[in-house]
Amino acid sequence: MKKCSKVFSFLLAIACITAFSGCEILDSITTTTSNTSTTLQSDTNTSADGGFTIHMIDIGQGDSILLECNDEYMLIDAGELGQGEKVNEYLKNHNVSHLDYALITHPHSDHYGGMLDVLKNENVQTKNIVMTEAMNTTRTWEKLVDYIDEKKYNVIFPKTNDTINLGDTTLSLYVPEVVKDLNNCSIVVRAEYDGMSAIFTGDAESSEEKLILDEGFNVQANILKAGHHGSRTSSSKKFLTAVNPQISLISCGAGNDYGHPHKETIQKFNDINLPMYRTDEMGSIVVRLNNNTMSLTTTNGTSEEIAIDNTHSNAESKTSKNTSSKTSTTKKTTNKKTAKYVGNKNSKVLHNKDCSTVGKMSEANKVYFSSYDEAINQGYTPAKDCNPQ
Repeated sequence: MKKCSKVFSFLLAIACITAFSGCEILDSITTTTSNTSTTLQSDTNTSADGGFTIHMIDIGQGDSILLECNDEYMLIDAGELGQGEKVNEYLKNHNVSHLDYALITHPHSDHYGGMLDVLKNENVQTKNIVMTEAMNTTRTWEKLVDYIDEKKYNVIFPKTNDTINLGDTTLSLYVPEVVKDLNNCSIVVRAEYDGMSAIFTGDAESSEEKLILDEGFNVQANILKAGHHGSRTSSSKKFLTAVNPQISLISCGAGNDYGHPHKETIQKFNDINLPMYRTDEMGSIVVRLNNNTMSLTTTNGTSEEIAIDNTHSNAESKTSKNTSSKTSTTKKTTNKKTAKYVGNKNSKVLHNKDCSTVGKMSEANKVYFSSYDEAINQGYTPAKDCNPQ
């Protein structure tokens, strides 16, 4: 496997030095302010209207969720190392030939471990990678980042209130600041289709849930993907009240070492009469939202039709205060012909324009600067190989 030797080695060295002080910030290719967001849209467009479908794939202890609308697809996570082939088999069995987006919620191996096998799947073209700015220092993570850079994927580092259009479904993203606990670096995705909604919380725990509520992000949803596999550290009562879901989905492995879902979470869900659908008990779970109905099927043969409760789906009345004045933003760029310096968006390393390392970088990961001070002020670090100044 080809490596981005100097740039990636520098990034890895910095990560190792600071491993005990928290997650590392990579970079962002989208920009937002508290009242501004960016819309990210794939280039696939079809007119087919088959509703919005959620596939919670049974990959044991971990997360892997396929979202589908109008022949457009997003894969959220791909389970633990060794589970990627199971995800690939699921994609094959459901005739998925492309992923418009592969989203990695946070750098814990039970979420990203199988993603490399998915990206290497020659039968499924992946167009865009969406990921957090947090990072890990494991070899599995290194290999994944190496491959993404080598294959020159379009890598998107979103900000809170950015949106992605997946067919007729709008996906709104909450992206927390990078903190020491990687669980609480999880990207949260809220999907809305025709007045029906679902929220996918990664491993977000109560501290991130509090931030989400404090910042006014709209969490109301008919369907809740329980945070952290049903751990007691997630799904706080205040968060559950704000989401006000009709059903919950829990992704966990049978007999897992963590005891997920924890009895405290089960009790909280029972207290509010919230039905639970679990991969450890039911296998893969598919929920289709269409015509004001949730159609649910599972591997073990469960089949249900659930009418959408309008008291749960009235998203308009609960719209986030931060989204009321959304406008598109344009990223400030420097003309690459006149630029003197080139930064790597992933590593935040700055090079002279004629540095040999620049030629090895994917165009999507380059950012151009006309002055050294401009780059340093944006958090870039001078490369040791070419020593820009």
